[in-house]
Amino acid sequence: MAVAATAALAGSLATALAAAALWPDTPRATPQHPLRQLEIALDGPAVHPGNLEFRAIALRCGIAVIVGTHAEHSAKGRLCRIRVDVTVDDSVSAHLDNDDQRLVLADGTRHSTDWEAMQIKRQPLTLDIGAHDSAQYDLWFDIPKGAAVDRLAVTNDKGMPTADIPLPRLDWPDHSA
Repeated sequence: MAVAATAALAGSLATALAAAALWPDTPRATPQHPLRQLEIALDGPAVHPGNLEFRAIALRCGIAVIVGTHAEHSAKGRLCRIRVDVTVDDSVSAHLDNDDQRLVLADGTRHSTDWEAMQIKRQPLTLDIGAHDSAQYDLWFDIPKGAAVDRLAVTNDKGMPTADIPLPRLDWPDHSA
């Protein structure tokens, strides 16, 4: 009987250890996203305009030319690419128009997404995100040469307030993508 109790106790301990490993009490750290060439990781807080959560996760600026499978595009100034993760924090789906997002420069000027770059790199101009779901994609902006980025102003709908995601002010060398 003692042997059976010891075996049962050992089995319970093994089950408890396995459960603790598979279902931890604390949330796991957000996984690091692999970076692309010359991209820097961003680890700022998420912002919540309305029922969406926006997080900027990577940035690269100073891009002179991009090439896609069906076209190439030279920047008027220099292109900046910001990888964002958008999550719907609600039980309804969301329709997102990326033309509403703005890259704000250090001098206060606001730039909308670059339609050609978005198309060439096959990034969504608009998208629908399901309830409690998320999407990750790039926003492309064409800004003047030598301009410093300040923040990304995001919104979930026209006429709604924006939320600002601060961006590092770095001196970006000119590169092609």
